[in-house]
Amino acid sequence: MPNSMTQQKKILIFENSYALTNYLLRHWQEWTAESVRDHNYFSVAFSGGRSPVEFYCRLSNLNDFELWQKTHIFLADERFVPQDDENSNFKLIKDNLLNYLFLETRQIHPVNTNVPNVNVAATEYAIELGKFFMPRDGDLPKFDLIILGVGEDGHTASLFSNGDGLWEQTRYTVPVSLNYLKHERVSLTLSVINNARRVVFVVSGRAKARVIKDVLEGKAELPSALVKPHQGELIFLLDREAASQIQLQDPNAFTYEEEAIVVKI
Repeated sequence: MPNSMTQQKKILIFENSYALTNYLLRHWQEWTAESVRDHNYFSVAFSGGRSPVEFYCRLSNLNDFELWQKTHIFLADERFVPQDDENSNFKLIKDNLLNYLFLETRQIHPVNTNVPNVNVAATEYAIELGKFFMPRDGDLPKFDLIILGVGEDGHTASLFSNGDGLWEQTRYTVPVSLNYLKHERVSLTLSVINNARRVVFVVSGRAKARVIKDVLEGKAELPSALVKPHQGELIFLLDREAASQIQLQDPNAFTYEEEAIVVKI
């Protein structure tokens, strides 16, 4: 875990999603073991979307019983739909990962959508986070790892540019109700995301190339560009198509690490 008070950002470009997933799988065990040594558990918040599905599928084959027994799985965001609905992030993660693991119920922390409305769901999830992390007064939950995607409009988790909860400072979660969304949602707040020890964006596909360029150039109105862990590490894992519009003016602006090009921006 970085000790510096400043954010550490790394941008890695891979030839394809398979190479990207290889990198993430290798470092998953390293990060898990690091957290278990430090405080005897590993907390991760997963996202939905297409980009991380390959990682979830291949992570399900990781045989490390001891580390899995110390792992607690949360959601970065969730649609306000039943947990068996095709639009549920929890269903996506369950079908591709959780069904293949031997985790206890106490290790899995979905958003309860079997409640009267999205406001209740957000409140209950905040209570769940408080019970697990037990932050001191004024502090926020501190995840070991949060895996995020980037929407073509620059949103991440379920934080949108025109959403009421984007600038929330003290709450752990926010309900998200926007006219153009098919479903209401519950999201971790930007404050909680930026309190994590490590945030990893997983982005693939040419459709994300333009928004990735804008995010890395720091377009302030984009929620994804506002993800800047205060004392943690920020990593962008991109396949070549998602990174295709990144412009490197300086020929010395990149080096190589493992299977990736490391971009210095």
